[in-house]
Amino acid sequence: MAKTRGVAAAGMTSATELGAARRRDLLEAAYSLIAEKGLEGLRTRDIAARAGVNISTLHYYFGTKDALLAAIVAHVTGKFVEAQRRPEGAGAAGPMDARATLRAHLEGAWRTFQDNPHLAAVLQELSARAQRDPAAQTALREVHEAWNLAVEQIVRHGVRGGQLRSDLDPRAAARVVTSFVIGAMTQLGVHAGGFDFHHVAGELDRWLAAAPSAAPAARPRRRA
Repeated sequence: MAKTRGVAAAGMTSATELGAARRRDLLEAAYSLIAEKGLEGLRTRDIAARAGVNISTLHYYFGTKDALLAAIVAHVTGKFVEAQRRPEGAGAAGPMDARATLRAHLEGAWRTFQDNPHLAAVLQELSARAQRDPAAQTALREVHEAWNLAVEQIVRHGVRGGQLRSDLDPRAAARVVTSFVIGAMTQLGVHAGGFDFHHVAGELDRWLAAAPSAAPAARPRRRA
């Protein structure tokens, strides 16, 4: 009996893994097609064909158009969000260096867009669609809120620890950081040589940083 249950469990795991892989293939196909044709030119039959399955398989995994769009948004933004998690080791042994964490966050954003050349264009397509599509709007809003909150927590920690400017509003500063990333990738997607991302990110880092402590005044020497 135990052996039978083990075989059944193995079969269930294999079926689950197969389903997850097929779902990823469909979403990757949608991602590639949006990069090539734009969101308005996206067709479910083209997605299925690109993934090597029939249209009924796509409908099995994504029953409605809204469900498919929400899954595409989650898949695409996941490419970016995953790389924006706290760098390994940050805060693990002692107080978190908030300024270093923010620098790593910006560097991670840069690497993500470099590793996924179509990401900026696809995100722009989804953002434009979200202006008039409630499903896309809800999905993107949730991603933005989570991202802003994560950066806000880093800023708040840095203000309390004296690493970042004491007059910062953490909520507003977080939105400056995330808006910088989005805006930079939008501009660089149109003109790759428009500016140096690292140089501008360095200016943002200096703007956020706490002023260095003034050196103590030298004591006057006593006359002999």
